[in-house]
Amino acid sequence: MGGLEPPTSASQTRRAGRLRYTPADKSIIRSMDKRQDAANIFFLIVGWLAVSIFLLVSSTACQTNLTATPTLIDQAPQTTATTEVPDQPTSTNTLTTPQPTLASPTSTPTIDCLQQGGEIQRGRIYSETLGDDFVFQVYLPPCYQADRGQRYPVAYLLHGLSYTEDQWLRLGLAAHMDRLIADGSLAPFIVILPHETRFLPPQTSGFGDALVEELIPWADQHYRTLPEKDFRSIGGISRGAAWSVHIGFEHYQHFGSVGAHSLPLFEVDGGRVNHWVTHIPFEELPAFFIDIGRSDQERWTAQDFADQLNVYHVPHTWYLFNGDHTEAYWSAHLDLYLRWYGRNW
Repeated sequence: MGGLEPPTSASQTRRAGRLRYTPADKSIIRSMDKRQDAANIFFLIVGWLAVSIFLLVSSTACQTNLTATPTLIDQAPQTTATTEVPDQPTSTNTLTTPQPTLASPTSTPTIDCLQQGGEIQRGRIYSETLGDDFVFQVYLPPCYQADRGQRYPVAYLLHGLSYTEDQWLRLGLAAHMDRLIADGSLAPFIVILPHETRFLPPQTSGFGDALVEELIPWADQHYRTLPEKDFRSIGGISRGAAWSVHIGFEHYQHFGSVGAHSLPLFEVDGGRVNHWVTHIPFEELPAFFIDIGRSDQERWTAQDFADQLNVYHVPHTWYLFNGDHTEAYWSAHLDLYLRWYGRNW
């Protein structure tokens, strides 16, 4: 849109040129000069009466010509303006056409289904990697059932040590999502909450591989997801934050963003950050969100991780808030977390 002239400037310029220089305008002037000479001859030969009659006839003829000719001049710029104006809405529509691909509810089901809120589903699949059932819960946003043609981004949110997949729900995730989506502050997206049952270090745990290789493909097949990397995030609280960083780097092809809330890095990952950020193509690195409370015992681990990302100019957001390693802290910042996950959706 930038660089276009105001829609009437060119037509005004052309109109001014035509009014001054068109052949029709010149012919009117010449016609009036010739008729004045003829009037003088008739005045000498015929007399005042004949001249008066001739002037009356000439005046009528001139008025007829003057009335008709400007009509032709005025029509030209009207035609030009009509052909130029449609160019503007055409360009505007072209720019806005991609917008409906964003995951936003359609206008038809919005009023009723937004008031009903989202839906929580429980699921389990058998995992060959874990040799056991992989249990999870799913938050489906408002209007998911009403609009069968809509597809959605997905955030995989992981719980902390000694908790289960319902931790995010107890913190208020469903209520926060319902409210933010209903008031237009957040684009609707699906949230999947996996359950880690065995708290093993990543080198001996199959949890990360099971999530990426089994749960994600299953979810993309059974839910109306947008399966591209840019529409998939992973995040977690405490141990879930450590898993999110680990999985986000190890499987960077699958995630566009990583959230690490009250992060304690896995011991095995403490010395791997430099390797990850220097060996993964820079344009493929996910964006990171790191936050922690000032009184949290893991504060310096999280801050050091944020500092390393800063050294390598890895896109990230870093917050140091007042607070501790508690559910009260995470609940207080839940709105901020959810808005960050959905910021580009």
